[in-house]
Amino acid sequence: MHLSGETEIAASRQRVWEAISDPSTAVANDDSGQARVEKIDDRHYRVTVTPAGSPIPMNVTLDLELTELSEPSRVAAAISGAVMGGPINGTGYIELSELAPKLTRAEWEADATLGGLLGGFEPMLAGPIQGGAEQGFESLKLRLEAEEAAAS
Repeated sequence: MHLSGETEIAASRQRVWEAISDPSTAVANDDSGQARVEKIDDRHYRVTVTPAGSPIPMNVTLDLELTELSEPSRVAAAISGAVMGGPINGTGYIELSELAPKLTRAEWEADATLGGLLGGFEPMLAGPIQGGAEQGFESLKLRLEAEEAAAS
């Protein structure tokens, strides 16, 4: 399953970098309640996600490893876990471009493989997973923009 998207955030690239390079900070104030992150160390996290709109109600717990940290422009990660006895594996990245001193474009892509019983539901889950990722980026965008406005 391939996922992708982009958004423009009215905040400096450094500020966006600081948020995305620590996943526990990136979702700390996520209003959706769909993601929780436990920091294990500077590169490893445990992420629990409740996919919104999923035809199968579930919590998904994944191990996330930051595989690349190229400050202030790129973060790459790998995920692994299991749901309903089937493996979930994926890789992805977020690329930041400075459009102006306080305007940053965040482009992201991810590829994931769902195995076991869950693999049969991949076509039905792709939309809700893409939507959940977009909602997470929108929540992060709104939070960073509010923080940037308050600091000005």
